[in-house]
Amino acid sequence: MADPLPPRTWATSAEVAAAGRITTVTAQDWARRGVLPAYQRIHGGARGQSARWPLYAPAQAAWVRARLDAGFTFAEIAEMLERGEFSPPSVG
Repeated sequence: MADPLPPRTWATSAEVAAAGRITTVTAQDWARRGVLPAYQRIHGGARGQSARWPLYAPAQAAWVRARLDAGFTFAEIAEMLERGEFSPPSVG
């Protein structure tokens, strides 16, 4: 029997987008605005490019979406993040 795959250490753009109820392009925009963590760009040859996000990125996208829905601006959300108001969930 083959060895099981090790647990994944990253999230996909689709997972981040679904958690924030946004598109993958918007997820990248949110990262540029500083309200989502930076992602790693992966070059897949003929498959094109994809992104790998920290495992907590979907939770942070949902957190950001909740703040936007409550009427906060991106600037206010960025300040909240700087103050540590979002705590990434434990992974593992």
